[in-house]
Amino acid sequence: MNDNHKELISITLTVAVVLLSMFIIHRFIPSLIWAGVIAIATYPLYERWQKVFGRQKDVSAFLFTTLVALFLIGPLSWLVGVVVRELQLFLNYLQVLNRQGGEIPLFFNDIPIVGKEIVGYWDKNLSQPGHIKHLLSNIHVSLTPVSYYIKRVSISLFHRGFQMGFTLLILFFFYRDGAELTKGINQVGENCLGRRWHRYAKKLPSAIRGTVNGTILVGIGVGLLMGICYVWVGAPGPTLFAVLTGVAAMVPFVVPLVFAVVSMVLWSHGSILGALIVILWGTFVMFVADHFVKPVLIGGAIKLPFLAVLFGILGGIETLGVLGLFVGPIIMVLFITLWQESLGKPA
Repeated sequence: MNDNHKELISITLTVAVVLLSMFIIHRFIPSLIWAGVIAIATYPLYERWQKVFGRQKDVSAFLFTTLVALFLIGPLSWLVGVVVRELQLFLNYLQVLNRQGGEIPLFFNDIPIVGKEIVGYWDKNLSQPGHIKHLLSNIHVSLTPVSYYIKRVSISLFHRGFQMGFTLLILFFFYRDGAELTKGINQVGENCLGRRWHRYAKKLPSAIRGTVNGTILVGIGVGLLMGICYVWVGAPGPTLFAVLTGVAAMVPFVVPLVFAVVSMVLWSHGSILGALIVILWGTFVMFVADHFVKPVLIGGAIKLPFLAVLFGILGGIETLGVLGLFVGPIIMVLFITLWQESLGKPA
């Protein structure tokens, strides 16, 4: 057996071991990725935190992980409670409308171009008793009691809670052994890719922090500003709409749909001025967020072209769900880095 055969066998064995390991832990890969994203995004803060505890790495990592858990679980628990309560009110309204039927609000007749089509659709599908149930069954949604949805949500939350528990457990070890892990990863990367690895090692942490900051902070900021606006104009369910706005603000081109829904609800209640305020204020807030805040937090940190960020976010969400919101731009960073290498541009 010559050296080429030995090298081929060695490579085959290495690939097989890696693939088998990935197969065994594949259900925990999302937790690993989430923990990695959170650890990299917050590690500069953790390094300052760790200086207070000195060599007590276990205590430092445990307390910081606990703080991260409280930061994640506390607001999420409150939001779930609010969403469940307001969802119950919405479903109760649909059930009443299904039993009694209802005429379309008069303001729809005044909407130009599409007003008549909306009125006709309402008269056909919503005005008579039982039509709501029939309409929902056509789109494979049932008008069942709230307890059914609460049960489904509880099962989903239990699954997500289990996944979050593993994420926090992994996060503890990432914090505690972060320096050793970074050193080992850099060593393996350098052995495999040589000097090219230093390009990736330099850009990926900035990409993750920029994406997290530009996505989450902008979403929270937009949600808070619009939530204040919803309360001020008297929109129903302001907390629920604020949460929906914050989530929608993380995804390009989605948040105007939320503004449109809130404005239509306000208009239907006779608050034309409130509807206009929501549209105008929401447009201004998103203009500032998209043209000034996000480019600084994301593009400025990782120097990605706008289209690369856009495709990374949209493609990531389509393929990986919420996790793709952060993984997509990171993949695009790797692609742009390879592109720059092929052009001979410096890092």
